[in-house]
Amino acid sequence: MRTFRVSVDGIDYTVTVEELETDQPPPPASAPMSVAASSPATGHPPPTTTDQTSAAKSAEPGDVISSLAGIVSKVEVTVGQPVKRGDTLLKLEAMKMNTDVTAPKDGTVKSIAVSEGVSVQEGQILLTLS
Repeated sequence: MRTFRVSVDGIDYTVTVEELETDQPPPPASAPMSVAASSPATGHPPPTTTDQTSAAKSAEPGDVISSLAGIVSKVEVTVGQPVKRGDTLLKLEAMKMNTDVTAPKDGTVKSIAVSEGVSVQEGQILLTLS
């Protein structure tokens, strides 16, 4: 095992990585990887993640789904707010680019499943419109 310091978006993390022997083939791409991260050197907490129930739950009519993995940088709406098709609901940051998530239809924001600063996965429910 070897320990490295990795910087992600200006936040330093200490990670431990297993070094494979040179005569050993690398594991298949589908093999799970194990990475242990310690507290960041800067004192900031590691990025938060949402509970996996919203990612695992199957989408219902009215659910707005994330088309990419990223971090919620801004929630533009509140529960009960009426929206029109094309209105910006929230912004996702991925690879230092912001992407607007827009309303697919006219409706009212029924619930919001994420908050600013939370990591989301592709296919995860972000909010629900009624």
